[in-house]
Amino acid sequence: MKKYYLHNGSEQEGPFYISQLKKKGITRETEVWYRGLSDWTCAGQIDELEALFTQPQQELPPIKPKETEQTTQTNTKPKNSVLGKNILKLGLITIGILVAFALFNMFTSNNPKSNPSNAHEQNMTIEEKKVTIEEKKMTIEETENAYPKQFLSVEGKYSKNIWGTKFKVKGEITNKATKADYKDIIIRLNYYSKTNSVIESEDYTVYEVFPPNQVKSFKLDAAKYKDVDSIGLNIIGATPN
Repeated sequence: MKKYYLHNGSEQEGPFYISQLKKKGITRETEVWYRGLSDWTCAGQIDELEALFTQPQQELPPIKPKETEQTTQTNTKPKNSVLGKNILKLGLITIGILVAFALFNMFTSNNPKSNPSNAHEQNMTIEEKKVTIEEKKMTIEETENAYPKQFLSVEGKYSKNIWGTKFKVKGEITNKATKADYKDIIIRLNYYSKTNSVIESEDYTVYEVFPPNQVKSFKLDAAKYKDVDSIGLNIIGATPN
């Protein structure tokens, strides 16, 4: 049974089942991820979520009986008697229509085939009750795999090489995840001027595996640019191992 995560641009929520996503009021543009997707995807592009955005069919209005034109023919019966019978017929017709609609609504609300969303929610409730402790542990790992940058940090120092043609960068990468380990960490070097303007940016990949709750060192030979006053390090990507 798939579990989905939501992202609003700055924070992530989840996991949720489809029945819970319906209550979250997501739109087609809401970013969604589940185990198996390579990246965040708009909810409107996922087939199984299409039912969340389909407008329910509007119920038909009740049918009103047509008013019949009264003729000017002479009638030996009293007018009050004819009027009373017409009112009685109209009342019976109206009651019949109301009873028919009530029975129809009762049938559609209790029939799983006519209302698949209700049946699906009932089945999801049963599945939620069967969630085990191991599945809860996997949820933590799935979250860490989905957001590697939230659990990785980098810091380091740099110096010129002997010939002054390159910068030698030495630093440490910390993996704060509790279960997930990462590999192929992508580090972005930003070269700043004295006025704190970015002169150039370059990306370097550290091809090593970083286990959870560990710190590992790394070394880079980076290009040297003119008028560089400082260098900043940022992790922009990683691959769950």
